[in-house]
Amino acid sequence: MKKLLLSIAIILVTAGLAAPSAMARSMRGGVMSHRPSVEMRGPVHGPRVVKPMPPVGGRPAPVHYGMRLMDRPSGVVVNFGGINFIYSNGVFYSAIDRGFEVVRPRVGMIVPSLPMGHSVIIRNGAKHYVHNGVIYSPMHRNGMIVFRVAGFV
Repeated sequence: MKKLLLSIAIILVTAGLAAPSAMARSMRGGVMSHRPSVEMRGPVHGPRVVKPMPPVGGRPAPVHYGMRLMDRPSGVVVNFGGINFIYSNGVFYSAIDRGFEVVRPRVGMIVPSLPMGHSVIIRNGAKHYVHNGVIYSPMHRNGMIVFRVAGFV
């Protein structure tokens, strides 16, 4: 009986050592990658849900309208027309039945800060800011400078 238990223990230990580690599974084309570019989540038979990875090298990961996330994104709540949106570094999210969806902002939405990587433009003689095709105009509200979605490029 001791030999049988010892044999099973050796097999289990050997199998555990032979199993690919998380680091080994992340090898792609001979280049070590500590994470994939996107992480797939969600039920097998339901819609595919993509979770954008955090910024790399100071640049946010690309997101596209219609992209869905299971987890609540970090950011501030922006209420517009009685609907709550989440604003996070130039990306607007709307709550859906099982998660959040990236949506196009509505003209008139007010956000507290500009997204990283914005550009400056002069439009009708006034300074505006552009990020991902969205034009923001600065304005004063309650003694602070905030930014209004003014249109699209």
